[in-house]
Amino acid sequence: MAASPVKFLFGFFMISITLWMVFIFASRLLAWILSRIVGASVGFRVGGWKCLKDVVVKFNKGAIESILVGEIKLSLRQSLVKLGAGIISKDPKLQVLICDLEVVLRPSSKSSQKSRPRKPRSSGRGKWMVVANIARYFSVSVTDLVMKTPRATAEVKELKVDISKDGGSKHNLFVKLHILPISVYAIQMLSGFMEKPSASFSCEEFSLSCEFGHDREAGVVVRNVDINCGEIVVNLNEELLSKNKKLPDVFTQTDKVTGPTADFVTTKKPQKKQSAILALAKYTSMFPEKICFNLPKLDVKFMHLQHDIVVENNIMGIQLKCIKSRSTEDLGESARLDVQLDFSEIHLLREAGSSVLQIMKVDVVSFVYIPIQASPVQSWQPISPIRAEVDVKLGGTQFNIIMSRLKPWLRLQSSKKKGMVLQEETSTLEKPQSTGSKAIMWTCTVSAPEMTIVLYSISGVPLYHVSNILCLIYIGYLGND
Repeated sequence: MAASPVKFLFGFFMISITLWMVFIFASRLLAWILSRIVGASVGFRVGGWKCLKDVVVKFNKGAIESILVGEIKLSLRQSLVKLGAGIISKDPKLQVLICDLEVVLRPSSKSSQKSRPRKPRSSGRGKWMVVANIARYFSVSVTDLVMKTPRATAEVKELKVDISKDGGSKHNLFVKLHILPISVYAIQMLSGFMEKPSASFSCEEFSLSCEFGHDREAGVVVRNVDINCGEIVVNLNEELLSKNKKLPDVFTQTDKVTGPTADFVTTKKPQKKQSAILALAKYTSMFPEKICFNLPKLDVKFMHLQHDIVVENNIMGIQLKCIKSRSTEDLGESARLDVQLDFSEIHLLREAGSSVLQIMKVDVVSFVYIPIQASPVQSWQPISPIRAEVDVKLGGTQFNIIMSRLKPWLRLQSSKKKGMVLQEETSTLEKPQSTGSKAIMWTCTVSAPEMTIVLYSISGVPLYHVSNILCLIYIGYLGND
């Protein structure tokens, strides 16, 4: 006998009420668990069976003071996943929608508490596969994100995080982060009131794509990182750059290091160098195998109203590529980083359409070799140093010496000197001569085949013009002290 419409509606009504009660109970239970474990008070209002409103989380201690959320929604959608050989699968994905998120941070305070040493966590392949299979079903979307600190406020209009998994045998996890736009405001005190000036930092768009994988020896590794940024604008002034600098009171009674103390410092330096190399070699496995970074334009503007200084700096066409590989040589096995950095155009100290320094093309190519230790190294065993080779090529370099622009900078420098107070030197410090090899061996070559120097008068008329200058600089260190 077919069910009547009345029974169907009654059953649907009872199921809805049951799900509603389960959802409210789970929400209250989650709030109680967070208050017990994290030490925070949680409050919210239920706006539906898949919606929470007016979520307030206040922490009693820690860097975060409070988290305010206007609305949290859950939605289910389908995503396309490539399984290989042209096969496409539709997987369900739970999307978390967060609106009006505000995070308030506490002012940083120096504490004398010592951090407890953390035990290294082993990440086996089984755990990685479980995490990858669960994470691929989630995505997060945040609109109107505000992060507040006592000195600055950051605002983000839209933020999206999407996680997907490779359908092949590698089980790689892909994480995509997309942010539109980013604005950072510096909070300043004017006449006793808090004021939010124009954005000190703004970025039109930021996208990050990472590929994570698993290695038997290193654990979770980063395969590829691709970063794309929109135009970035930075506005600076004298109030943002002014800081109260205090010199530390070191060597209160005697500042002269002689005798056995100097010998102890001398013998301790090589140990510090070896520990630094070992620490860097340890984290080399965590470095991504490939990094790509693109930034079309960077504008940095500096204003000093007191001395009437307004200058702009423009860097366009920034591209960075870094590839990690393994290299085997006579010194042993090492990790090789091939870094290539390109700038299409650079204008420094630009004012009224002319720049003090103008470079039309910059190419930087560097190779960094970091030694890889296959077995634990004893204190008496020598460690191969880190080697770096840097080659810089400048194209179309022009240096304009404009006398009229030097006056404001000279006045600024003279005002800084007047504010400085020179103290009498009451003690001397004898620097012990270091022995042994350097931790880093490096060479750098700078070539500028087409350099031009122009000297301008006070009225802005060019007086001297020198062109076709060939500049070649080679510096480096390849030996002992």
